[in-house]
Order: sequence, then C-alpha cells, then structure tokens
Amino acid sequence: MPTALSATLGTIGGIAGLALVAWPVAIWWEVRKCEKPKYTLLKTLGQRKNLFGKVRPAAELRLYAPYLLAEVTMQGSGMDMKQALSGGFRQIAGFIFGKNVAAEEGSQKVAMTSPVTLEMSSGESQKIAMTSPVTAEMAPGNVFHVSFIMPSKYTMATLPKPVNPDVKIKEMKARTMAALTWRGAGPREAEVEARKAELLALMQQAGLKPKGAVHVWQYDPPFQWSIFRTNEILFEVDEESAEAAAKTS
Repeated sequence: MPTALSATLGTIGGIAGLALVAWPVAIWWEVRKCEKPKYTLLKTLGQRKNLFGKVRPAAELRLYAPYLLAEVTMQGSGMDMKQALSGGFRQIAGFIFGKNVAAEEGSQKVAMTSPVTLEMSSGESQKIAMTSPVTAEMAPGNVFHVSFIMPSKYTMATLPKPVNPDVKIKEMKARTMAALTWRGAGPREAEVEARKAELLALMQQAGLKPKGAVHVWQYDPPFQWSIFRTNEILFEVDEESAEAAAKTS
C-alpha cells in the first residue's frame, strides 16, 4: 500500500510540476500570437550582452505605423504606477470585453484570430481581440495615460464606441520612437527611472532628441513568470534628429 500511495503521489506531483511549467509557456505563446503595433526598424543603438553572453543591440530606433488606442487617464495625489495600471487596465478591459456599442448595423459573427469570437449587431456590445502591449505614458504631476492598442482591422468609424466616458479613443499618427527592451517583472518607478536614464544616454550618443513623456509598454499579464515577461521603455524622437540619425550607419 505505501508503495502504491507513493507512486500515486509521485504521479500527481509530476503532473502538477508539468502544469506549472506548461502554464507560463502557454501564456507566452498566446501573447506571441497577439497582434502588436507595426513598425520599421530604422537603426540599432549601442550594444549589450544578454544572459548567455551574446552581444545584442541595447536599444532600437523604430518608425511606427499609425494605430488607434483606447486610453484612460489616471491621476490623483499619491497615486503610483501600479495603482494607475491596475485601475486603467480594468476600465479598458471592460471596453474590450463588451462595455461598448457596436459601430456597424446588422448582425454578423466574425471569427477573430485570437483569442475571442465576436458578434456584431446594431446597438449591442462587441468583443474586441486582445492585442499587446498594455501601454502607460507617465506625465508630470502623478498623471498616467494607460492604453491598449486596438487591432489594425478597425478604423475610427468601425471601432465600437466605449460606454464608459472615461475611455477615450485616440488616433496616433506615424511616429519615430526609441525603444529599450528587457525581460523581467513588471517595472516599478525606480526601475523605470533607471531604464529611462539608460535609454536617454543611448539616445544622446546617437544624437537623438526625446520628445514628450516616457512610455512604458508591458507585453504580458502580471501573473506571467518574470523570465517570460517583455517590457519596454520608449521615447518619441524629434523628427529632425531621427532623420539625421537614420542616415548614419
């Protein structure tokens, strides 16, 4: 009996261990399939070694194509980045998962790529496919602009309208951005400041002038293992300095 019990417990433990490993991999795969904002790589900035000692670009200069985003502004005395992301995420997730009014008349089922199927009908709610990343813009005075980038299939005319008046739809024009990418847990203010300083130093070396507030992009859900999480710090770049830098090797 003890032998049989030990074997059973061993089997259960093995299954649990396998599930523990398989779950974050499954999340990573689903996030990888999510649509992401399209960009053209213009130039790499600096160099650094990864965990395996391989030399990689430290940052990138990217030209982003236009896109739509759903944005919530979070602000208040004492509010930190974690609180802003949590509150903003809930409001925009509500919009994505049905708190909206469909833009088109008639009834139509549309197969989404991943992960949801939606039903469109006049005056009714509509589910929107998840995209990645969740973005946050940090402005002075404890003001945070939290946003989701919308699937590229939509235009301002066809995107469902938010029921929540705090959710705003914005159309972002093509713009050049410097981006620094790393893997790890969702960043707090101290790490954002450190990564921001690192990116600004790389931009200065390349003759790039930052424009506007810092952007924090997170590509994975908060419960994903840190080693699988992708984060980015970005700055919009002054057009004149971006054009000059892109021409140099």
